[in-house]
Amino acid sequence: MLTSLYIHIPFCDNICTYCDFKKEIASSNKKANYISALIKELNYYKNDVKKVKTIYIGGGTPSSLDLNLLENLFTAIEEVIDTKNLIEYSIETNPNDINQSFVSLITKYNVNRVSMGVQTFKVSLLKLLNRNHSIDDVYNAVSLLKKNNISKINIDMIFSIPTSNIIDLQNDLKHIKKLDVTHISYYSLILEEKTVLNCQIEQNKFSLLDEETEALMYNIVLDNLLEQGFNQYEISNFQKQEDYSYHNLTYWTNKEYLGIGVGAHSLFNQQRWFNTNNVSEYISMCENSNFSKNSYSYEELREVLMLGLRLTKGISITNINETYKIDLLQQYPDLIKYINEGLLVIKDDYLSFTRKGLLLGNLVFEIF
Repeated sequence: MLTSLYIHIPFCDNICTYCDFKKEIASSNKKANYISALIKELNYYKNDVKKVKTIYIGGGTPSSLDLNLLENLFTAIEEVIDTKNLIEYSIETNPNDINQSFVSLITKYNVNRVSMGVQTFKVSLLKLLNRNHSIDDVYNAVSLLKKNNISKINIDMIFSIPTSNIIDLQNDLKHIKKLDVTHISYYSLILEEKTVLNCQIEQNKFSLLDEETEALMYNIVLDNLLEQGFNQYEISNFQKQEDYSYHNLTYWTNKEYLGIGVGAHSLFNQQRWFNTNNVSEYISMCENSNFSKNSYSYEELREVLMLGLRLTKGISITNINETYKIDLLQQYPDLIKYINEGLLVIKDDYLSFTRKGLLLGNLVFEIF
């Protein structure tokens, strides 16, 4: 059963130095043509998406669209999905895009959750990442959202940014406490190929923090957010007041989802596919009602184990054994080794990471 709908907006007003997602700076005309194409793809799947429980509009930066284009998209969604019955309706934004006109628009169409890219509160680090918002923008955005009864607010943060230190991290955590939001996604900086930051590091303009410092920072994040009342439910995600990212839980629990837009991935009817990564090609295909899929095979068990272990709850050994007709611990004997080394633990049938294992999860994932 299709649970979630993802809609990709590949446009940004500027390109962050660390980002390797599918995105570009585009003309107004190209953005308009893209939204028209996106609506055509949405209508192609209208009978499939009627009963989804979550919608996530991500990017890129959806809030970089002109409000009239965003409203065109919202209207098209309303025509095929009763958004009042959604558990979660999310949109990604930059803090400096959030003004009263934007907030009025999203509330008009029942968007009930905003995910905001903040990353850090240190001005020099924002500049290094090529983020174009200010600290005041963040505070003003959160305040405006709360005044308009949008209480589900996620903030994306990054630690272990080159040149950053423990004091910078502690200051970021103080800002998080002041903002009093209900969800935090806190990621360690991952250096991706073909990004500006990767080139800068190769040119010795910056250097990555060492693994010991990165581990210390992660532990500081865990301790501080727990003290603030957050519950960690996934390696990088923390919630208060039961404000889980229900859309992302669709991915982590291997439920079916549909992705529309350039580069979007889908898992539906026991098939996996992705759309073309080329915006112009995507527009042309949709204009010609060509919704062909780039199908690919995947190892379901491997994916279920890797995604399930990202959750702090872990995975049910009994459920895995019964579903896939295996003995998990016999099929992957290295799991016993990592249990003995204190990276994994079994409690009430669930296999999960220990605190130590959360830091070294990639070692465990390699055995799958």
